Amino acid sequence: MSGAEITNVSGGADGIEAMYAAVRALADTLDRTGDELRGWAGDGFRALADPDLTSSAPLSPPTFALAEAAVVAAVTGPAGLLPGVLAWEADARLVRAAVLALEASDEATHLAIEAVDWRLGLVAGLSLRCAGPALAGVVGVLPPDARARLGGGVQRWLVGHPGAVQHAVNGSGGLLTGLSGVPVPGNRAATALLATAYDDGDPVTTRRPDLGVAARDRQPDSVEGLVGHLAQVAALSPDPDSRDNGTLEVQTLDGGTDRARHIVYVPGTDDLGTLPWTQDDDVRDLGSDLRSAAGEPTSYQRGILEAMRRAGIGPHEPVLLVGHSLGGMEAAALASRDTGFTITDVVTAGSPTAQVDGFPDGVHVLSLEHRGDVVPLLDGTDNPDSTQQTTVAFTDGHDTTVVGAHGYGHYEAGAAAVDASGDPSLVAERAGLRERGFLGGSAQVTSQVFQVVRAR
Repeated sequence: MSGAEITNVSGGADGIEAMYAAVRALADTLDRTGDELRGWAGDGFRALADPDLTSSAPLSPPTFALAEAAVVAAVTGPAGLLPGVLAWEADARLVRAAVLALEASDEATHLAIEAVDWRLGLVAGLSLRCAGPALAGVVGVLPPDARARLGGGVQRWLVGHPGAVQHAVNGSGGLLTGLSGVPVPGNRAATALLATAYDDGDPVTTRRPDLGVAARDRQPDSVEGLVGHLAQVAALSPDPDSRDNGTLEVQTLDGGTDRARHIVYVPGTDDLGTLPWTQDDDVRDLGSDLRSAAGEPTSYQRGILEAMRRAGIGPHEPVLLVGHSLGGMEAAALASRDTGFTITDVVTAGSPTAQVDGFPDGVHVLSLEHRGDVVPLLDGTDNPDSTQQTTVAFTDGHDTTVVGAHGYGHYEAGAAAVDASGDPSLVAERAGLRERGFLGGSAQVTSQVFQVVRAR
């Protein structure tokens, strides 16, 4: 394997929204120039009406007439100030209209895709409603090895066709409508409906001084270092039945100084196989996945905030959240609203985040998405191209399983590609992480591990 290759970068300092903002700024400049020209034109008319000038006209009528004609030409002539005002202001209006037309076209395209996906989902739902029992019966009588081959084939298809998976998820509202006969308007409503089967419960957050990772006392020096550190934290809960499920880490850099800042490492789902009647104290389960994907608050989010409070993070101290899968979803959700903390940066790996309705000014989100990993596509749509969020799509070898394509190894490779990239948006993201003191390697570091579980 030769390393990950970045295939697309959207958003950030060099994204489409940034371009739209720059074009609008150009229109503002054109307007201001028109205002200045209008002011200069007024100066010309006021000069003609100046008493000292008009009183001197009888002394040399020809000279006064020439001066008057020159001023009038400079103000109102074909190349004069007032025609220039009209031209500059007309250009400003045309520029703004062009941006509005482009944005309207983007929105119309998005709405058309939403409608098509919903209708395709409806057709699939109606078909499954009719033929589903028969298909289930056929699969049920297959020999175990045939079922295994079928499952492997399905996984290979999913990994190899990420775009189709995204459209299928986007049409889940239509799918549920077809299956149930109850209208479900969209994929977020469909996800919220499924989430109601799970009890979110209340979080219990405890400090775990008995746990730690090898890199706990070292400040990361790169995006790859951040993702690699997160992988170590995730390894504290290695399987669905681990007694340490729900663990996360808070690194404090230069604590006790006026430069204190913090990195919170938030791993993803521990138990994806949780059914409503099998819920236990695992807070990182399928129920939390569904609630977060629907844009709803979760007990895991509340537990993360409690861990940050117990770690002693001050309300004005900068915070970077680093999350994989569900952890990135929760990090993005927390960064999008007022939590009482100063969350300035988020790095997500393999996380669907389009369900988050934007980020405040001053928040910077870097989202890594491995092509073939279906998990970041479970929001059903691409991340918006915004100045606050930079999304990086990359390839890294070929994996034939859903779990494998979602693994940390791919995201560490993708993060290394981000570190090496000269893309303007990624250069700006890396520079921002350094300027705000999260990357560097020279800070004094302390570490605290917490565990969040669901109260039963």
